[in-house]
Amino acid sequence: MDTSKILYLDNAATSFPKAPGVKEAVCAFMKNVGANPGCSAHTLSIESGRVLYQTRRGLADFLGLEDCKKVLFTHNATMAINMLLQGFLHENDIVVITQMEHNAIMRPLNALKERLNLEIRQIPCKEDCELDLNSARELLKSAKLLACAHINNVSGAMIPLQELSALAKQQGVAILLDGAQSVGCVEMNTVMEQVDFLALSAHKGLLSPMGVGALVLSDRFCIESLSPLVYGGTGSLSEEEIQPLFLPDRFESGTPNMHGIAGLHAGLEWIESKGVSEIHTHELDLRAHLTEGLRGVRGVRFYEVANPANATLSLNFEGKSISEVGLRLDREFGICVRVGLHCNPATHRILGSFTHGGSVRISAGVFNTHKEVGFCLEALRVIAKS
Repeated sequence: MDTSKILYLDNAATSFPKAPGVKEAVCAFMKNVGANPGCSAHTLSIESGRVLYQTRRGLADFLGLEDCKKVLFTHNATMAINMLLQGFLHENDIVVITQMEHNAIMRPLNALKERLNLEIRQIPCKEDCELDLNSARELLKSAKLLACAHINNVSGAMIPLQELSALAKQQGVAILLDGAQSVGCVEMNTVMEQVDFLALSAHKGLLSPMGVGALVLSDRFCIESLSPLVYGGTGSLSEEEIQPLFLPDRFESGTPNMHGIAGLHAGLEWIESKGVSEIHTHELDLRAHLTEGLRGVRGVRFYEVANPANATLSLNFEGKSISEVGLRLDREFGICVRVGLHCNPATHRILGSFTHGGSVRISAGVFNTHKEVGFCLEALRVIAKS
């Protein structure tokens, strides 16, 4: 398939293209290494283990974490969230979330609510996705965990993490941050000082392959407070039929996605060479270009937020279904966007777009240009008029 004529604006779902060097790193691992790390003492297994360690160390450095063994590789952010929620929560615990959480948090919590008799409290949000911090202060009392997304996948709004972290620490409440939309897009080198757990995926802001994620534990967190989600072979202490107690083996059973992890290492190197601050500024510039261009387009409503942090923007068209708009963008203009509820009906209820079936979501990324945003704006104007 020739993708050279496609304008990809669906980076909130998965980044495309990937960072320079990622494809080469994946192919080189599959061609030249291909072995399982830590399971054998031969040359290729040792090399695989080296790649695994370098990526773990690189991700820890990227996040300002001292102990790289507290980077626990998973298949994606959803698995990391499940690992934390199912291993950390107990019967009758109180969990605080916001009113605009992704189903990656909502669904496992609702399943655990029935099993563990959890109390789930929701911090109110305004229509522009601004959190009510006064309510948050009260809701955090007696809670065990605050679980929330760093950047919203529908609106691009970022939570006031510093303020929430201060409130949670005052009450002794642990924080799980869903960083699926933020890691690689905004500066995160002090994030582990503010939260206890961070879930991430490689395939979004880290510009790396699908099938790799991580649950990152803060340096101060005691691992005895967390039970594994998956048990099995680790390549260590094989003489014992119980799970090892040490990191990272306690939480990493089975064969890891090593070619994906090799790609993640290359993605991290490119992002650090580019600079996260430069990436963040570029994405905000693209968002500003898009919003300013839409202000004069009749029949189009876009959802402005209090604290936009990336180029993700949702909009709706008067008298047109989101499916029609998405299809026309694709078939007539070669523009790839996402339509629907984006696995986050809660945010659409806050924005007021739920009754429309969700929104047309445009999410530009680091490799998009202002020329491409201009082309997208022209396409939106044509659709709005017809």
